[in-house]
Amino acid sequence: MAQTGKGGSGIGSSRKSARLGAWAAASVLIVVPGALSACDVDNTALDGSAGQTSGEVVVGSGDTAESRVLAEIYAGALRSTGAPASTETGLGDRTSYLRRLDAGEVTLVPEFTGRLLRYYDPESTEREQDEVFEALSQALPQGLSISDYAAAEDRSALAVSADASTRMAVTTLDELIPACSRSSAVLTPDFEAGSLADLTGCTFAQTRAVPDGAAAVAELSVPAQVDGVVVAGVTTATPEVASSGLVLLDDDEPIFTAQNVVPLYRVGALGEPQIKALNVVAGELTTADLADMIGQVRGGADSADVARVWLDAHV
Repeated sequence: MAQTGKGGSGIGSSRKSARLGAWAAASVLIVVPGALSACDVDNTALDGSAGQTSGEVVVGSGDTAESRVLAEIYAGALRSTGAPASTETGLGDRTSYLRRLDAGEVTLVPEFTGRLLRYYDPESTEREQDEVFEALSQALPQGLSISDYAAAEDRSALAVSADASTRMAVTTLDELIPACSRSSAVLTPDFEAGSLADLTGCTFAQTRAVPDGAAAVAELSVPAQVDGVVVAGVTTATPEVASSGLVLLDDDEPIFTAQNVVPLYRVGALGEPQIKALNVVAGELTTADLADMIGQVRGGADSADVARVWLDAHV
């Protein structure tokens, strides 16, 4: 069963499902005694027991390569159940495509858990992936739902070259702290820079913005001071980062917010087979897969073709 706005349950790992299933039952006990009548709501749509969709599913996307290829993956997974599904891509930024979703002009959009949580609840402080997922399910507007999140993520991370990691004996954020004052940092636009304030004791000697992941990777090839290191603030699904051999420093606290791939859709628009198909994607899609597909699309490949190859191998 999907996670719905203001409560719900999910299909995924036993640890996540057991906890969220109990929480969902409590939500049902709260809702049923309310002033809903039989003519107010379609119960089969809410509980996911309907076997078919209520019509053609339109999967929308934003303008980014990751949004477009994920939309094609979700549409293909839905088609595998026999549901009619199409894509409408290039719908603009998050505000624009969520407005289309709210208006019912599209049925589903791909999202990242942390960014969507901050959009709906800017004051939220959750960072760990299960906590972000639960908080997001509570923050969703009425009428919207999410199903399982994927292991694939685009979380912020600090990275160093393999040589610097060995030379400085740095593999975690905590190990980086003593070297921060002698090191410089280059930050990409999508990097969660505000969270660096929570890396207590770390103040970089210099911090500069770079336009993208490729520029950040190039910066790490520049020799640093003998006792310092160049650090790149990147996101994990950046193609250049995934293929560069960089060392992503372990974030055990965590400092950076989880950004797992998750489908956001209209309540009642999907039947149980379609939700199960989305959960298959969640169980198969990895960060390495996502980074590779983003790189292909940015390199000029058609997002539908890229998604089809992945679907043929995994769904």
